[in-house]
Amino acid sequence: MSITFTPLAEDLVNTVSSNKLNLSVEVATLLTPINYNADIFDNTPRIITADYGFEGYIGVPGMSSTDAASQAVATSYNVAWEYIDPSLNASQRAYTSGSDQETVYNGTGINLLLADTIPVVFSMPVLPTTVNTTDFAVMLNDGSVATPLSISMSPNLEYNERQTVVLSGEFGNRILPGQPGSLYPVSVSILNDGTPLELLTTTGPVSIVGATVASFNPYVAGNGPKIVSAKLNRFNDIGEGAPFVLGGSSFRNSGSDLYGSDAQYRLRIYDNYGFSPDGIASLLPSEYSQYFLLNARDENDNLIPLPLAGQAYEIGGFGTITVVGLADVGTAGNSENAAYIEDHDNYYDIILKGDLSAIERLADVRMPSSGAYKVVYNPGGPGNDPSGALNGSAGPGPWTVPSTDHTIAITNDLDGSQVATYVETGAAVMRDPFSGQPIGTLLGAAVIDTITGATIWCYQDPNNSIFYASFTAASAVATDLAGGRQTTEAIDLVNTTSIAVGADDVTISGSISREASLNSTLRFYTILDSTGTIVDPLISGGTLQPSDGARYRAAALSTINLVSTTGSSIATSNGSTVSFSFTADGGKLYSPVLSLNNGSDSWFAFGAANSDGLEHFTSFGDNAFGCEDLKGLGDRDFDDLITRFTIA
Repeated sequence: MSITFTPLAEDLVNTVSSNKLNLSVEVATLLTPINYNADIFDNTPRIITADYGFEGYIGVPGMSSTDAASQAVATSYNVAWEYIDPSLNASQRAYTSGSDQETVYNGTGINLLLADTIPVVFSMPVLPTTVNTTDFAVMLNDGSVATPLSISMSPNLEYNERQTVVLSGEFGNRILPGQPGSLYPVSVSILNDGTPLELLTTTGPVSIVGATVASFNPYVAGNGPKIVSAKLNRFNDIGEGAPFVLGGSSFRNSGSDLYGSDAQYRLRIYDNYGFSPDGIASLLPSEYSQYFLLNARDENDNLIPLPLAGQAYEIGGFGTITVVGLADVGTAGNSENAAYIEDHDNYYDIILKGDLSAIERLADVRMPSSGAYKVVYNPGGPGNDPSGALNGSAGPGPWTVPSTDHTIAITNDLDGSQVATYVETGAAVMRDPFSGQPIGTLLGAAVIDTITGATIWCYQDPNNSIFYASFTAASAVATDLAGGRQTTEAIDLVNTTSIAVGADDVTISGSISREASLNSTLRFYTILDSTGTIVDPLISGGTLQPSDGARYRAAALSTINLVSTTGSSIATSNGSTVSFSFTADGGKLYSPVLSLNNGSDSWFAFGAANSDGLEHFTSFGDNAFGCEDLKGLGDRDFDDLITRFTIA
């Protein structure tokens, strides 16, 4: 490998190493700000798939062992159970893809009972710190909307993965669409829950709020597992691994762990569900030829199939390619038998060696799923004993359906340009309020690929937090926008209504920048609804509307309505950007107000409340807004104060 670590990488290495040693069994352990050399599978930030995974396997009560009693419990709840030679002393995951209720509770803190899953497969790495159940709305066929009960990046937990999150909740049943009583997801959408869900692009984080995708039913023929992307890179092991307690099967399972120096190139197979020969068992490192078929093109553009591992194939005049085997499965050195357990995530690596010019001729990968090639199931498949002939009993099903023949083109990323890193080593990094990009002073290169030139840079933000990124960080200098904006858009208000009244304090944090000569202060006041209604402090039970003018303005800034916690009055000097943080109450709605320090005016987010009747705020994206501080809107650049916030 051609990777060089400079002395500036010390904090990066220490942060990742420390996270690997985290002994917590809670899945929240994965929601740390670590995306490390993770693949970008598409140039467009989007949901690739969000298909209904399987029904009733998460939180099976009393299924705590591998004995006959646990098997009987699984069968009674229609959960598949594998037949395995008892002499192998296999662990429970080799017997079933269901999970015990107590184990799930220990990991989530939520008492899930026979819950369903939906793996949401994104085109880019998900920023773990932005992941919440409230980001997702699952539309069901009866018109109702379900919110997940829990969410996890497991089993996609390695630092160079994390493009897929798994939702657990009540999403449907196994009655086929069109039959009486059938219930199933039809789409999954991303909402703004106060902490917008973000993906990591080649240029930094972006919000994915508003994205939606259809959800397909895995019990319907033709909707089995499939490859959604196949991405070709030079092999390196940067970002391999995860917290060991949570991801034992993800430990030492990379191409270099399994094949040493033969791991020259990696074709990463990205899929919609995870693959299994029967819904429970694992794919084995030696089983490339049973599931996959690579094709390359010769000098005449003819397809040359590569059906077998371990054989050097001549690719016209370009040299040879050898399929070495599968990786990102189970830990190196484990025996390949029925007790073998892989990491069961959404990735399989086909490890390759050969001549670069030949490797560049790889064209596509096929899963024939018939004849000499085996099918795969998602984790809701029937197991190897669906009739119960070997175990003596079995659930009635139905089970999720198998894969069908499909082919997908290979994306060539041999220059390493379609991977991304963003790692925070301490406190949350300050963001540019206009672009949303992390702010930092460049300290230098931390990790360098000496062949491709791909580099991970070390930065220090204005609050002295060290972070690492594969993209250029933003400057702390305030954004100067062009004037003349003629239209405005409604802003996102600070909405804590999803958090119970009387709960722990809600933290509102973010950053502001100022490009204006006038000194001003941003504050927040309580409103009763999205139209800006407020409590009238002079009349018991009375309310005021923005159209009430001066009376509304005075009441909004009164002690009964104005947020007065420490840090809630926010200001900065001209040309600079600063961070802020303050606490507010749950169960409420808050709106901003910009007051000029000379006492001449205060500008509200509702135009009718302003002394000139004009809109002085406009949206710059999810939870981001700009203000114009002059009466009559001045130069209409709306950068006099720009704010971006999150709610935690």
